Amino acid sequence: MRAVVFALLFLLGATPAAAQTNGTGPDVVVIVADDLGFGDVGYNGSGIRTPHLDRMAAEGLRLDRFYVSPLCSPSRAGLLTGRYGVRMGINEPVSHSDTLGIPPAEVTLAEYLGDAGYETAMVGKWHLGDDCPYHPLQQGFDSFVGLLSGGADYFSRRTIVGPDWWRDAAPVDTGGYTTDLIAEEAVEVLSRPRDGPLFLYLPFTAPHTPLQAVENDLAHYAGVEEPRRTFSAMTTGLDRAIGRVMESVRASGRPTLVWFLSDNGAVETFGGSNGGLAGGKGHTFEGGIRVPSVVWYPAWGARTVEHPVWYLDVLPTVLGLLADPPAPAQPLDGADLGPTFAGAPPDPSLSSRTLFSYRRTGTDGYWLAAQTATWKYVEHLLPDRAVVDLFRIDLDPYEQADSSRSYRARVAEMQTEALAFTDLTLPGATRDETLTIDRPPDLAECSGILTTPPGPPPDGLSLRVGPNPLRDDSAVRIETDRFREIRVDLVDLLGRRVRILFQGTVEAGGRRAVPVRPGGLPSGVYVVRVTAAGASASARVVVAR
Repeated sequence: MRAVVFALLFLLGATPAAAQTNGTGPDVVVIVADDLGFGDVGYNGSGIRTPHLDRMAAEGLRLDRFYVSPLCSPSRAGLLTGRYGVRMGINEPVSHSDTLGIPPAEVTLAEYLGDAGYETAMVGKWHLGDDCPYHPLQQGFDSFVGLLSGGADYFSRRTIVGPDWWRDAAPVDTGGYTTDLIAEEAVEVLSRPRDGPLFLYLPFTAPHTPLQAVENDLAHYAGVEEPRRTFSAMTTGLDRAIGRVMESVRASGRPTLVWFLSDNGAVETFGGSNGGLAGGKGHTFEGGIRVPSVVWYPAWGARTVEHPVWYLDVLPTVLGLLADPPAPAQPLDGADLGPTFAGAPPDPSLSSRTLFSYRRTGTDGYWLAAQTATWKYVEHLLPDRAVVDLFRIDLDPYEQADSSRSYRARVAEMQTEALAFTDLTLPGATRDETLTIDRPPDLAECSGILTTPPGPPPDGLSLRVGPNPLRDDSAVRIETDRFREIRVDLVDLLGRRVRILFQGTVEAGGRRAVPVRPGGLPSGVYVVRVTAAGASASARVVVAR
């Protein structure tokens, strides 16, 4: 999508500088913890040491009622698109035996910000499809380091199907502890010199299983029983990693919004704590969907936000910070809370809107919820019957007093809304049962060439660039349906030519590979532009040192 936008800009005589100037906003860092419960952070009363998160909560907006999906992949899909995962077939965690991911038709936060002139980087856990069409570099990210699956051994990065640690589309073998590796890569991204803004998506794997921690962190919890001891140590390691990221953010002096959240509630049998909230991961009770979250953005000050905020609000709120926010490509399920975060009185609509949570379990089971700021309807299926509850959730966050018998009309109304929401679920919205054997990702078809303008080639002229970020063996691969005189330029985001890579002819139906080596180029984002009479195509590339 971004490359198409740049191609149109050049064809119309505009420059990428216009796109960047009109859409420039602060740097954005979105940090996601994995299976961290409401009661697992110090600022919510936990005994786990989380001094860096506690400082963020003291300096920023502490979102007291922040809601996600009850499971990881749907939360991540909604976070990146502003739309419920069930709209795109993601209702359960995506597994190795799935053929699911964020569909190319969806527009991610990385794509929106990339169009606005941002460098977009991802470090950490993807878990939204491991085939080429769903790869992070096909979803708007200029660079990717991390796991494609839902989790791996913290010291070897191995899963049941083999190693899972990648740099872009290439598997890499590295030592160390995963939480520390993610922090190191994030600091490297944040430290690169750049002219434009940065979007860094930083989903950690901690404290998700397998329960593995480094000895120094375990030493803090010598008197704590397992599995809480290792879970606590992993959380402290996560907090230390976040502290390194925040140190880089503060040292940069750049306007930066940092949004921290967990993807779902904790699994208490694995050592997590939901702070007394009912249920946990996989449930639509509060323990499964109400999680710790902080927005650190000095321009918005420090205070506690008590009205509900959703994971679906992240994308529209971030886009609202741009000088020229883009119109959503598809209807969004979240809202721009920027004005409220900046201090304006909450819009009354925030209290009346309804958040839906849905999870299918097996063939016939399900968990379902619909809630406003005041009321919450919950329905789940037991082996012998469906259980329905209604809670005055603003007064009863621990869901102890069922009011369903006293408010039958409200139950019927919210049940109708909730069941209508389940109709959005697409076929195959859980695991593809036709695949019975887990398989490792096969990115051979990608060939490390993932900077490809989507859609039909403009006027029969197409290009691919890769590997990307650029290496000494990177090349621009051009195809044309007719004899053409073409020129290939490397330009910066201000539209200034950096290098002429090629000028000459390509035969009809011919292909040409043009080397594009990064030697001598400073770190940053560039545009490869191919022009011919009546046609132009562009793709963004990254130089990382």
